[in-house]
Amino acid sequence: MDLTKLSAAKLWLISSPPPDASRRPDASGPRDLPYLATALYALIPIPSDAVPTMSIDERWRLYLNPGWYATVDISDVARELAHLVWHLLADHADRARSLNVDSHSAEHWHHAADATIAATLKPDRLTPTEMKDARALHLPPDRSAEEYYAILSKLPPNDGSSVGTLDPDDGCGSGADGIPRSHELPPEAEAGLDLTEAREIRRRVAIDYREHSAQRGDAPGEAWRWAGRILEPTIAWEPLLSQAVRRAVDWAAGRGDYTYSKPSRRASSVKGIVLPGMHRPVPRVAMVVDTSASVDDHLLARALGEVDGALKALGVAGGDVTVYSCDSAVHTVQRVRRARDTTLAGGGGTDLRVGMAAAQAQRPRPDVIVVFTDGETPWTPHAPPGCSVIVALVGRDRTSLPPTPPWAIRVECLLE
Repeated sequence: MDLTKLSAAKLWLISSPPPDASRRPDASGPRDLPYLATALYALIPIPSDAVPTMSIDERWRLYLNPGWYATVDISDVARELAHLVWHLLADHADRARSLNVDSHSAEHWHHAADATIAATLKPDRLTPTEMKDARALHLPPDRSAEEYYAILSKLPPNDGSSVGTLDPDDGCGSGADGIPRSHELPPEAEAGLDLTEAREIRRRVAIDYREHSAQRGDAPGEAWRWAGRILEPTIAWEPLLSQAVRRAVDWAAGRGDYTYSKPSRRASSVKGIVLPGMHRPVPRVAMVVDTSASVDDHLLARALGEVDGALKALGVAGGDVTVYSCDSAVHTVQRVRRARDTTLAGGGGTDLRVGMAAAQAQRPRPDVIVVFTDGETPWTPHAPPGCSVIVALVGRDRTSLPPTPPWAIRVECLLE
């Protein structure tokens, strides 16, 4: 099979336009996308009559229909190449697996993933004719493939126990949804990239994309966010918050002392001497919850739930947790079995210093104070004596959160 046209299509995608060309490419000129070169030249072409046009698998093998290939223009081949390579760069196969996409729901995932790719291809006039964008699917713009899939499928998530198989003409191949096709080579076949090689290609393309976009002055979009996720990965905040609570509670529980009200387990080994036993207090936890109008209720509930789970795992009884709902004043003080059962009141301005002071006035004093806030509050210059303070900053992704005092453990709890 002559691959000259395939090579020409790759060059058409990555080559720069003539010096006198306009900033945006015309219908026939090269597309000036050099950052795609690493990914395009990593593809392994394999002739296959089973596919209608082209498809890809997870090991970056490109299945190419010779009959279709012989009859289309270089630009048509290039558009399909750009479409398929973005499935691989965005790791749509692994993301589909995380949602338990199977043969019954794969069509919704195909539309969802293609809608995000269409947003990336449209500025360079590379969208294939049959590809539907978010507008054509009656979807809101600028969302992730996962959000589009949830809207389109309207299905409860399945347990992933039955993936099934798809026909060669269903979708763009296993490289887009993780579902194998009968025409694809087995994973253990020699030809193909492994996970480490694919990860490094994504990283290289993300670096090149950032550099190229800065030179061209393009506005950030779906591809820009993709590059950010590759080069600046975020750490899930839930385990960080849980870990911070565990450490603080463990520290408080470790502050044991000797007491003669409880005999030592070793008393029988020493006759005539009364040995004191060890008393380990149950840690007392206070939660100061920011109930001002600026706090996201949904994210606040998520953060409270994570702290609940950590305390339950540590065996902290419900009677040892006191919750203060506070904006510019303390509105309620409750001892609860679960923080999520608290009745929160407020909605005005924010000054959590009054909530911290109320917690410190509690007798006996708390060993750990967990503060839930968006950070728009003044802080005391010094740490409360005798306790650990954890500040769970709640907010939305891609927002700038305010600073917190250096004496507190800061955990950023963000949702997209």
